[in-house]
Amino acid sequence: EEGIDLDALAQALNDYPVKACWLMTNSQNPLGFTLSNEKKARLVALLAEHNVTLIEDDVYSELYFGREKPLPAKAWDTQEMTLHCASFSKCLVAGFRIGWVAAGKHARRIQQLQLMSTLSTSSPMQLALVDYLSTKRYDAHLRRLRRTLAERKQQARQALLRHLPDEVKIHPSDSGYFLWLELPAPLDAGQLSERALAHRISIAPGKMFSTSDTWAPFFRFNTSWAWGDREEQAAKTLGMLIREAMA
Repeated sequence: EEGIDLDALAQALNDYPVKACWLMTNSQNPLGFTLSNEKKARLVALLAEHNVTLIEDDVYSELYFGREKPLPAKAWDTQEMTLHCASFSKCLVAGFRIGWVAAGKHARRIQQLQLMSTLSTSSPMQLALVDYLSTKRYDAHLRRLRRTLAERKQQARQALLRHLPDEVKIHPSDSGYFLWLELPAPLDAGQLSERALAHRISIAPGKMFSTSDTWAPFFRFNTSWAWGDREEQAAKTLGMLIREAMA
């Protein structure tokens, strides 16, 4: 719920020749946490002490549910050790896949690498974004989007509470459009995912997000869809499958 363990990170930096650290500090996927300002400041200072570059993936930062947008860790960077990355694919047009990076002293090198790997991003798509962002509609769009996602997330959570066994834990998060669920031991979310796919229901088992089996009982549930009869039936079916596995 509070994000990365900075003591564990400090130990890793002491034990291994780390060159860069890639983290999501706001609306992390899949857990949904947002680091506190204090923790972001400590993170930036710790990495600077070890001369380690932070690659800050901030693609979900616009999807907060409170009154104020959380600051990126980049806000505490005074040595240009943070590459702040984001994208329009999560908050405007998924198919565009257009992102950006505030790279400071690393900008020229990143431009060279990007040219070698993908040549260039579609100019018409970029120009369309420029035209849209030059208006005042983007902020209004984001306010509607945040309100809609918050409502859908609450609808999904209430439906899951109705239909899933009480033993299933739904871990809260106050941003984004994912819920992180924990099955009772010894259930495996990977096996549940296979059974759910047979009913045309897709979940993301915890093993997708780790190199170990630590998160085997966990899965990510996407709440971005409008909630209706089909989604309600899917929640019922998921509950049925979990009860069968428990039995």
